[in-house]
Amino acid sequence: MLQRRISPAKRYLRRTLQVVALIGTIVVGIIALALIASQTAWFRDWLRRFVVREAGNYVNGTVSIGSLGGNLFYGVQLGDIAIDVNGEHVVTLKQVEIKYSLAELVSKGMTVRQIVLHQPYVLLRHDRNGWNVANLVKRQQQEADRQGPGRPLSMPDIEIDDGRLAIDDRAPSPSYTLPSRIDGVNVKAGFAYAPVHYSQTLDRVALNGHAPDLAVQALTGRVGTRDDDLNVEKLFLQTPQSSLTIDGVVRHYLSNPSLQVTVSAPKLSLPEFAAVLPSIKGYDLHPTFDVKASGEQNDLRLAPSALLPTDSRAP
Repeated sequence: MLQRRISPAKRYLRRTLQVVALIGTIVVGIIALALIASQTAWFRDWLRRFVVREAGNYVNGTVSIGSLGGNLFYGVQLGDIAIDVNGEHVVTLKQVEIKYSLAELVSKGMTVRQIVLHQPYVLLRHDRNGWNVANLVKRQQQEADRQGPGRPLSMPDIEIDDGRLAIDDRAPSPSYTLPSRIDGVNVKAGFAYAPVHYSQTLDRVALNGHAPDLAVQALTGRVGTRDDDLNVEKLFLQTPQSSLTIDGVVRHYLSNPSLQVTVSAPKLSLPEFAAVLPSIKGYDLHPTFDVKASGEQNDLRLAPSALLPTDSRAP
């Protein structure tokens, strides 16, 4: 029988395909091992310690994370998070849930689908030197001369569940009085950045302030910057006795602010705000108004279309 001779070119192609198949098998095996390893308790603990160590490069304090869970490819859950400054808990969170897609994280822009903060607590202390959280994030040793990051960032769903704040104001202002405690903080918001402007959407904000008391039932609307303008789109505030809407734009807000803003109040109770604004204490006014403000700070023009106080009592 005659043996079929195989040409050198075919032998070379066959060997090349065998090598490619071998390399592909090895790569698939490495990826499989990486996927398996990423789900082990050892890897999660290593990643938790790595995140804690890296956070120390950005925070002026001690960061601790009790647990790290999730499949890591679509999201993570961080539990029992705390930031201590001088031995004191300044920020604590029971749990943080972050949902994302690896493909969206490495694309032209970065998208984090959802961030949920469960039961966050923040201790705010104010004295003659300022607020204790003002320097919580470390400053860069050298700031680059830039207007903003070059990649878009999208966080369409940011939620805060049952947040709390404690405010220790040791240098109070004569113009306002801050509540010493705020609880029931519930927020649903979104954030988007596209070089070099941003927008912040508030779908729901509610909180209860105490000592003095002031409750916010709803705060909704949108705030954003484009060029040198600050845009406020239907920013709506509702309390048990008042409602207020602000809509318009502040042009050249960084250099020479010029207002084109409409403020509408279908109902407004001055006594409700008197505890936090001492200057209006004693005025039993419940006005309804719609005011348009335009012009620069030193030449501001007001055009009220309605000003109807229902009752008044001067001190």
